[in-house]
Amino acid sequence: DTSLYERKYFFHGTNPAVNELIYQQGFNRIFNGKNATFYGKGCYFARDAGYSVAYCAPPNGSKDPHRLFMCRVAVGEYCVGKKDAPVPDVRIPATKTLYDSTVKPEKGGGVPQNPDMFVTYHDAQAYPEYLVSFRLTE
Repeated sequence: DTSLYERKYFFHGTNPAVNELIYQQGFNRIFNGKNATFYGKGCYFARDAGYSVAYCAPPNGSKDPHRLFMCRVAVGEYCVGKKDAPVPDVRIPATKTLYDSTVKPEKGGGVPQNPDMFVTYHDAQAYPEYLVSFRLTE
């Protein structure tokens, strides 16, 4: 299915101190793992902005807005991720071709039809297209 190779919009929330580095240099897997590597040692992207909001909050007491990246991500073909895995599983054993990205499993453990989170393993798979600033209301 060639639609898997389209670059789709996903969200990435991170510590405000890192925003400028990502905006200038793009994503870099070397900095991953601060929040966890449950589905692999890659860059994490959420389908829904609400999931990423918790990761992009300004420091306590700050009146700064939340800042969240809206990214173009080429997820390709994916499999369920494994904790601390440095790369996805092998997709084609004869050629040792890996899956392009991993996802969080569904509740039963299988590959979801509409994943809510993707993990990429090549820095060039994602482009931080927009940095969205917003404030949460009470």
